[in-house]
Amino acid sequence: MSQDLWRRSGRKLKPYIPGKAIEEVKRELGLDEIIRLASNENPFGPSPKAVQAMQLALQESQLYPEPTGRELREKLAGIYQLAPEQFLVANGGDNVITLIGTAYINPGDEVIYCTPTFPAYRTITLLMEGIPIEIPVTEDYTYDLDGILASINENTKLIFICNPNNPTGTIVEEDKLEAFLKQIPSHVIVVLDEAYVEFINREGYRTGIDFVKEGYPVIFIRTFSKLYGLAGTRIGYVAGNEEYIEAIRAVREPFAANRMAQAGAIAALDDIEYKQKSLQENKREAEMLIKELSALGFSVTETHANFLFVDVKEDGMKLSDALMREGILIRPCAAWGLHTYVRITIGTAEQNKRLVNSLRKIGQKLPTS
Repeated sequence: MSQDLWRRSGRKLKPYIPGKAIEEVKRELGLDEIIRLASNENPFGPSPKAVQAMQLALQESQLYPEPTGRELREKLAGIYQLAPEQFLVANGGDNVITLIGTAYINPGDEVIYCTPTFPAYRTITLLMEGIPIEIPVTEDYTYDLDGILASINENTKLIFICNPNNPTGTIVEEDKLEAFLKQIPSHVIVVLDEAYVEFINREGYRTGIDFVKEGYPVIFIRTFSKLYGLAGTRIGYVAGNEEYIEAIRAVREPFAANRMAQAGAIAALDDIEYKQKSLQENKREAEMLIKELSALGFSVTETHANFLFVDVKEDGMKLSDALMREGILIRPCAAWGLHTYVRITIGTAEQNKRLVNSLRKIGQKLPTS
């Protein structure tokens, strides 16, 4: 088909390339077992209570889901002390980003974010014929809030802040974020993408919930794909001032989250013990993995997520390919222009041990700095 028939803005897009599927690598390399440490999934899977709830919901899969995600919205509202009308449930966090862009970006509107970061912000901006304004992250790979402020003008519509940032795992200091929000003009909305926020291990750290309650021009995105282990079901949500959410609701498809996903998400929120266990395991394994990778000569950025941003000091794609032949998938960061960096999901103790042993086996030990 000729590209002449395409929507013009679609010609500017590059398809998002996710981490390789386990099934694909098994088929290509003839391997029986694959460890995927490339997509920041929960290596322990979902809560057993969530699985049970989804199995029950499956028995009614002939029925359309409740279209607004009412029960899940009420559950979230009770947890965070907001109104159910302040939440919108959709088909994962990336679908939420698409809905936000569809609701707010007009041709010529400017959308600001830092790079490297999650590529969906650029994609939806270009699709809606907006103008992406990309500010480099700081030297320590955090969002440059001063640089963003300096780029705001009368054409600015949205600012995306990925916090913690993907792929770097860094966060912005909350006092700096609050000072930043105080300077945002009334025609701009700040979107806090908090897909990994539950992994921030700082007592009292203020998040989008707090800033929404305090009346700042903020909406925040969260997902059940990471901590809660429901990436395969595709469910996430956005919350904020009801007037902000109303615009997103207007463009949301009628059944944006399936029946099984909604049931699993509700049950996952109830299983606090399982959630805490996942967080504890992630913290312990992160500390171990950082120690082992540093001993191999790699540089690891301090993380506030369930993955590590690692400078391997040479071609990250080469290392990734070598590990894939060992049955281990990691994410090279070449797509972000970071050719010596890789992103590694924090796995189980057994998975992490195999990763370290494979790194030694393939001869990628580098001199310490």
